[in-house]
Amino acid sequence: MKLPRTTDHQYVVEAVAKALDLLEAFRDSEELSLNEISRRVGLNKSRSFRLLHTLAERGYVEKIADGGRYRLGVKLFERAAHMGRDLRRIAQPFIRQLHEQFNETVNLGVIHDAEVLYIDILESSQAFRMAARAGSRMPIFSTSLGKAIAAHLPESEVANLLSAQQMSKSTKRTAAENQALRNELQAVRRRGYALDNEENEPGVACLGAPIFDHTGRVLAAISVSGPVGRILGTQNRIAGSLVSICKEISGKLGFFESLEGGSNNSSKRVPLSRSGKTR
Repeated sequence: MKLPRTTDHQYVVEAVAKALDLLEAFRDSEELSLNEISRRVGLNKSRSFRLLHTLAERGYVEKIADGGRYRLGVKLFERAAHMGRDLRRIAQPFIRQLHEQFNETVNLGVIHDAEVLYIDILESSQAFRMAARAGSRMPIFSTSLGKAIAAHLPESEVANLLSAQQMSKSTKRTAAENQALRNELQAVRRRGYALDNEENEPGVACLGAPIFDHTGRVLAAISVSGPVGRILGTQNRIAGSLVSICKEISGKLGFFESLEGGSNNSSKRVPLSRSGKTR
């Protein structure tokens, strides 16, 4: 049984936990049958049906007229829109925390129109630093922000993003083959964070980690960028703080991890100043 991490498990209401598990069952599928939901949640069909009926009454799931399948309801999308508006506000103190800890450029980004869109950036005060602005766009698969997000998207979405990319090489280190990119996304999932080692710009490295929303879907990512020597020289320290902070932001957006460990969205779940590029 999936339950949130807590020191007082006796206070967890199992019916609520199962209802949340049911909503999370849709993370990789837009529509599911009762049988599919029951199997994913680990409940019999009778109990799954009662939970679905209750959630449907409140607008959190909808029953599709043709075929008896289910999908997430409008209430969840309203909540998601609200969370999207709140993302920058919630993330800002954590972005400042990373900035103060490492004095490197910290970026917050999302995937939009098959590109990474940078929505908040706090620049390093060091002379040799990243210089960027909110609203910048970059390729998905050569940036740590893009890879951190793409690694946790459903396979069908990754395939669509790969097909939409113009696989040109920004540097000699840029991976341009689909299989190499898929292998890199697997590595991101194993590590818990993404690495851009001069893949988008020579001399620049970047570490990025994902942020998940209340449904367990990857929503955004935060990255720390700077000269290769500074970033890779403190890679473990930066990665540890970055992953921890992104988990904390995810928690404030309503995401929790299962007791078994790992995220409940597992994919079964922002130039250096000379060029103005971000990561």
